[in-house]
Amino acid sequence: MRRRSMAVAQFYPASLKSKVIAMTATSSMDRVLKSPNLPSVPAVALRLLELSRDLETSTKDIVETIKSDPALAVKILKSANSSYFGFRSEIKTLEQAVPIIGRTVITSLALSFSLSNETVKDGPLNELYRQYWLKSIVIAAAAEKLPHHGSASLSSELFMAGLLVDLGQLAMLKTLRSEYASVLEESAETARPLCEIEREHLEFTHAELGAELMRRWKLPGSLSIATAHHHASPEEIEKHSGEDGDLIRALVTACAVGEYFCSPHTAKALTYLKTVAAQFYDLSSENLNAYLEQVDLRIKEAADLLNTTTDELLSPSDLMAQAMEQLAEISIQADLQKREADSLTQRMEEERRKLQDQNEKLQEQVFRDPLTGLYNRRFFDEALGHEIKRATRQGNAIGVLFLDVDHFKSLNDTHGHKFGDTVLMRIGEILQDCVRSSDIAARYGGEEFVVLAVDTSEAGLKTFAERIRHSIEEEYFQNGVQVVPVTASVGGVVSVHSAEEDGLQHRLVESADASMYESKRRGRNCITLQSMASEFERRISQLATENRFSNWLAKNKVIDLASVVFLVQKARPEATHIGELALKHGWLDQASVQKVLETQKSTRERFGTVANRLGLLTDVQLGCLLAEQAEDSEVLAKSLVDCQYIQDHEIDLLLECFQQQRRRAIQNSLVEQPQATTAS
Repeated sequence: MRRRSMAVAQFYPASLKSKVIAMTATSSMDRVLKSPNLPSVPAVALRLLELSRDLETSTKDIVETIKSDPALAVKILKSANSSYFGFRSEIKTLEQAVPIIGRTVITSLALSFSLSNETVKDGPLNELYRQYWLKSIVIAAAAEKLPHHGSASLSSELFMAGLLVDLGQLAMLKTLRSEYASVLEESAETARPLCEIEREHLEFTHAELGAELMRRWKLPGSLSIATAHHHASPEEIEKHSGEDGDLIRALVTACAVGEYFCSPHTAKALTYLKTVAAQFYDLSSENLNAYLEQVDLRIKEAADLLNTTTDELLSPSDLMAQAMEQLAEISIQADLQKREADSLTQRMEEERRKLQDQNEKLQEQVFRDPLTGLYNRRFFDEALGHEIKRATRQGNAIGVLFLDVDHFKSLNDTHGHKFGDTVLMRIGEILQDCVRSSDIAARYGGEEFVVLAVDTSEAGLKTFAERIRHSIEEEYFQNGVQVVPVTASVGGVVSVHSAEEDGLQHRLVESADASMYESKRRGRNCITLQSMASEFERRISQLATENRFSNWLAKNKVIDLASVVFLVQKARPEATHIGELALKHGWLDQASVQKVLETQKSTRERFGTVANRLGLLTDVQLGCLLAEQAEDSEVLAKSLVDCQYIQDHEIDLLLECFQQQRRRAIQNSLVEQPQATTAS
């Protein structure tokens, strides 16, 4: 297969620019139009152009004009007898040639001959000139063959239009020389649209320049319009109708053929050619191949007209083979790039995970006690502050336990510090086994440990504290062959606060610590609990716990609450103000909500506490609202079914029973606390 020459990739529509850019482009184009090297049209060719526009021009006038340039006359006669026209008898005179060939073709030949003579010379740009004329011939042949599939009325113009459509490139080569040569080279190497690169470097395109030259040379208006738009978008092209639109579509298609034959990027050119051929001429792949075979034959005949060789052009079958080869290569490259991108993404994800792991390890180092693996005091203090805010906002109970290893100094002195460390590590493991995933166990310092228990109650915290104390007492601690008894004293506090209080965190810790020392005073190895909640707060907290769907299911022995605690945590809804929930149920109206909010400003109490004190919500209503803030019963129900703790056909009945029981409790509370009846 012969090596393809590098040609210009110009088969994508150029975008339309703004008026400001258009003005800049016009200014930049002026330096080309005013250049002394701009291609000029000989007097004979200009005269022929004038005559071709005059419908009353006689054959004699055209013949006499051609004869005034003997060299041109010889070329016209030679062309008339070439294989391109294929006349059976020899054409011996211009009088015979002109009417047979046609005035439009004669004019285009005269113009092409003069332009060709002016550019095809030896020099550094000779190869680019040669490629220009070769591609122009391909476009002309492709355009001429299109009437068989389109408008036959265009046949007289298509050959000349194809030869001259890229006139702007010729003008730029003549005037800008090496500057424009680099533009052509960039387009050929990158396969980017030529007009796009021209706009970047020169601020105007060869299509705009070519159209302007045609207007100045007074070529047919339809030709200058088609030249200006032969790189336009399909949407822009469709705006043109009649013969102007037909000529534009013909040149767009012919230029796509020229790109296919002359570009090194055959696969890309073929893809675009198939698109425009199907869109403008409804050509199937089979019909397109037949059309290209006709064009190939016509190219060889047309090349003789301008004394150009076509040896480097591939046949349509060879072009198709090269295009398929390139498409396969493109597919392979795309696959390799995808694999590389996937690999890069995988590596980035691995790096991200490594960084995440490193961050987590650093956080562990910052917030974990190195001996026991529990959280340290710093983390506990931050978590407690956060949980106090949440519990105060939602009216939930919060519990804190302190425990201290009994006679730990004596253990260290008698059995050594290594054994003491073993005791601390094992107690850390016991705490980890006892706490829920929502709770936080930490080493507070020395032999002191602390536990933050969320959403608890006095009874629940007491059971929890006893389980920890008993687990430590029952643990088997051995130093060599000697079994060493180890116990711990536990103290705790439960708090439910209806308003924000300064210093609450400090008082919670102090109270839990004091309870722990009370256990020491009572003889050690026991628990001591106290409550910081008022009677009202304890009652409301209990009602909020009872009105949770999870607690109702556990109370009725449908589920074991400890085994589904992770589902309960997932059922925690997004934060919703208790006033919004009360409005939703119709228990409060806007005026009542506003009244509560105004009172809140001075008391700093929770919304529900104020509403209850004002007689707008009963205790049960407030407990139900707090339960809804803490747990979404429908989400929990779905999770229980999904995890197969409850059968699908049972859950709806259970939900309905739970909701009916709550409604009855609310109705009873309205009777017992009638002051809330009006508000609800």
